Order: sequence, then C-alpha cells, then structure tokens
Amino acid sequence: MDKENKTADSRKKKILRKDIKSSDKKKSNISKDIIKKIPTKCGVYLMKDINNHIIYIGKAKNLKSRVQSYFSNEKSFKNVFLTPRIHYVDYFLTDTEASAYLLEAQLVKKHKPRYNFRLKDDKSYPYVRFSMEEDYPRFYIERKIKKKASVYFGPYTEASVARKMIRFLNEQFKIRDCSNHFMKSRKKPCLTYHMGNCTAPCVDKINKEDYRKQIKSSLLFFEGKGNTFLKDMKQQMNKLSAAERFEEAARLRDRIKAIEFSKEKQSVVSPKQKNMDVLAFHNDKKAILFQTLHIRDGAVVGDRFYYDSNIRYDPKADQDQKLFSEYFCSFVTQYYMDNLIPNLIVISCEQTNHFLFSTLEEALFKAHGKSVRIRKPRGNVEKKIMDMALKNAQSKFKEQYLKNQSVIKSLDIIQKKFHLKKRPYRMECFDISHFQGAAQVASHVVFEGGEPKTEEYRKYKIKRKKGVDDFASMKEVLDRRFNHKEYPDPDLLVVDGGKGQLQKAVLALKEAGRGYIPVVAMAKAKLKSDFTSEKMESSQERFFLPGRKNPVVFRSDSIALNILVHLRDAAHRFAVSYHRKLFQKTFME
Repeated sequence: MDKENKTADSRKKKILRKDIKSSDKKKSNISKDIIKKIPTKCGVYLMKDINNHIIYIGKAKNLKSRVQSYFSNEKSFKNVFLTPRIHYVDYFLTDTEASAYLLEAQLVKKHKPRYNFRLKDDKSYPYVRFSMEEDYPRFYIERKIKKKASVYFGPYTEASVARKMIRFLNEQFKIRDCSNHFMKSRKKPCLTYHMGNCTAPCVDKINKEDYRKQIKSSLLFFEGKGNTFLKDMKQQMNKLSAAERFEEAARLRDRIKAIEFSKEKQSVVSPKQKNMDVLAFHNDKKAILFQTLHIRDGAVVGDRFYYDSNIRYDPKADQDQKLFSEYFCSFVTQYYMDNLIPNLIVISCEQTNHFLFSTLEEALFKAHGKSVRIRKPRGNVEKKIMDMALKNAQSKFKEQYLKNQSVIKSLDIIQKKFHLKKRPYRMECFDISHFQGAAQVASHVVFEGGEPKTEEYRKYKIKRKKGVDDFASMKEVLDRRFNHKEYPDPDLLVVDGGKGQLQKAVLALKEAGRGYIPVVAMAKAKLKSDFTSEKMESSQERFFLPGRKNPVVFRSDSIALNILVHLRDAAHRFAVSYHRKLFQKTFME
C-alpha cells in the first residue's frame, strides 16, 4: 500500500510539473508580442493586471532587457508571483537613469502598486525651517523639504520637541513668532515685545542689519555651539534662585529642560561625522524591513523602520538580487523625496555596486540640488553604528513578522468562516447615515491586510430623496462604487445591517456585473435588557451570508472579529461625521 501511495504521489507531481511548464510557455508566448514593442532605452515600466490596475513599477537602463527578464525560466519572486499576474506592460522613457529613479518614486507614491516597496507611513519627520527668503526671517515647523531658499534643521523625533526649540530660540534671541499677515497689519508693538521676547520689527523698532545679527546668533546654536548658551543660562538660573526670584528662575529652568529634551540625552557616536544617515535592512523569503538611523552633530537623533510583507526576496537567486537593487533604490528615492538629505548615507547592502551609488547620488542631487555621498561603512566607528542599526532591524523585523502572522491567521479564519475562495486581503465596508431621511450620506471604507487604507476612503451624498429607505440607499451607493473600474475589486464586501441590506448588496453586485464578489452583512450587537445588573451586556456580532439562514458568529476574543468590528466602526464613524457636517451646513445656517 505504501509503494502504491508513493507511485501515485510521484505521478501527481509529474503531472503538476507538466501543467506548470505548459502554463509557463503559454504565459511567455503571450508576453512576447508586448516585449517586442518595448524600446531598448532608459525609463520606467508599469506592470498591469487583467483589470488594467498597476501592480508593479520599476526602472531600467534597458527597458526591453529588464522586462524580458520577468519571463525567464528561473524560479524567483518575479517569475512566481508577478509574471502570472501581468497582462500588459506600459512604459515611460527618460533621458537618464537618475531621472528614471525619480520618476519611479513619484509614480509609486501616486499609484501605490501592491508589489512595490512603498512607504506606507508618508508622515515625514518634523524639521525646523528658517525662512531666509523673508526680510525678517522667522522659524517654522515643516514636514516636507520644499523651499530651497530656506535653511532646515533636524530631523526631530517629535513635533513637540521642535516647537519647544522654536519657543526657546524666539525668547532667547528675540526672534519674531508672528505670521507675515499679522506683522504687516501691526501699528503698535504686541505683548511679546513688551515682555522683552521680541524686538518688534513689525513697527521698525529694529533695522534689518541688527535683526540679522540676532538671527546669526540663533543659527550658531543649531550649528552645535549651543552648549555655551546652556552654561550661561544655568548660571543665570542659579543667581535668580539665590536672589529668591523663583518665577524667573523657573522659566529659565523650563527653557533649559526644553533644550536638554531636544537633545534627548543622546550619546555621541561619531564626533567627526556630524550629519550622517545609516540605512540597514533585514529580510527573509517572505518580507523585508528597512531601518534608518539619523545622526546629527555626531549624535543619534531619530530612527524609523519600514516593513513590507508583499516583498519576497531570496538572496541566493540571481534574479532576486537584481530585484533587491530595485527595492533598495526605490526605498532611498522615496524616502528622501520629503526628508532632508545629509552629507553622507551609509548602507549595509552588499549586493549594490559603485555604479548604483553614483546613480543614486545623481538622482538625489537632481531632486534637492545638494550633493551627497552614498557608500558602505568605513572604519570602526561607522561599523559599530551599522551593527547597532542591524540589531534594531532584526528586532523590529521579529516584532512586525509576529504581528503580520497574527493578521494572516485572522484573515484565514475569516476566509474559513465565510467560505471564501481566497484570503480576504482587501475588504470594503459601506454604511448609511441620516436623520429621519434628511442629509442622507454613505461611507466607503477600505482595509488591506487588516489595516485601514485611508487614502481610498470615500463618502457619498445620497441622490434619491423619497423618504427613508436604507436598502435603496445602499443599492445606490454600491451601484456608484462599482461604476468606478479604476479601483480593484474587494476580496470581501461588508455592509452594515441585516438580511435586507444583504439582499440589496447582492442585487447591486449582480446588476454591476460583479456577482462573483463575496458579500456579508454585519449586524450590530444588541444590548441585553437586564436593568438589575450594574454593567450593560451585549450580544454577539452576527454576520449574514447569502443563501444561509443562520448567522455566523466569532469568538468574542478573536482577532478576526476585532478586524471586522474595526472595519465596521470605521465606516460608521466616517458616515456619521460626514452626515453631521452636511446636516449642520444644510439646516443650521
């Protein structure tokens, strides 16, 4: 019996291999006509699926050669995951490879392809900007490096730290803190002048030359010469305290704390190298994580990590090594689109070469007009810093991997409970909100990988005005949603309500030609009417499926249930907030 089972298994494997080979040939033959049209020039290519959605964006010195590598016989991430999903390839030509790097970063940020490494957290570090372009400059908090005439300092780990720093500089060096509009409209000095914290340039109490001297003193502080000011302030605080002028001493104490907090008691790691960023990475065959360390004035001022589980990278595969270079370059160009470029960027990538570094340096120079060196660590100090970055990357990778595995298991539970054909990576939820039929609105919320995708949230104003009919409103919204073919279809559609909403959703999907999309209705938990108990108890959340009489329920401590409840609650909050805004605008004015 064992021999028969083994022979049967071997036959099945042979049949599967033949099927895979034949299917691969078909896919390669289909793509040859597309490849012939692609030029052998430098540019950016866009991989699209059967629904014309962009799933991957890359750049290449030779577009035709790079695209052709996706259809080779070698087993790699590109061949296994990307090639079966590619139905069309579009491209943009550029003058240089550096221009292709910048264009790729812009397109990835705009289209957010699933199989690209993309910075999901677009929130940049806070910087202190000094407005050199103004007659009477002042300090601002900025998160994007836009104005080239300005001087930027940072990055700071928190915006509150940057605000405290600006407040200190304004008070210590008497820099104006008012807006340009407020300054032009002043005829008398404001309270800040009378408190001795400003020289009132708004009413010409100080000329431009003397004001510039104040500015130079404040800039020296940012150039690493602020320790002398700290010593003077501490001596002055002690004198005020000895003279029993405790309120003034307390104010100085708060200023000193603000400065020391901004430094965050950082240990100096490289006194010789003042401005440097360190980029390290850690990966396995299922995910990759990039770790950044920012060193300013020889001390670590901040760190961030970026994890992506859609990236599959095998360092042993030649094709994947080339693919990693694409990921690395894409990360660097995306990251420094909105962040300040240091003098030196040290990386841990062994697969990269000098030519790649020089191309990246050229691309960043084009983006910011500032030269930067990119290289591997040199000397003991830089190697120690890199080891610290690598340890952080490994630790963060384990945390994110466990978190991601928990989400995957939860999505698998949802798939099993709802009898879905595949794991519900993309889920969409709709909710209706109104007040007795007035100001009827609907919300559309999107989750991908168990997390909110806020940039694809949508809100609808219900057009029909024939009384209160949530069922008809739901059908209208779904009709309008699926008229937009530019959005990918969800793996699971969730509507807030019971069997009535479910029927309308099923009908709307069929009329839109999307009857194959799984849909489920989620009924809110009902409160149990036991007035004798001190706590209000609620019943289980119920999920209604088409063709099923009894609802599906989850365990109360299930993470899968938490994801679905989070999805429903997000849609409910989004709908209610829009309804209130519309109601106040329509009926309260």
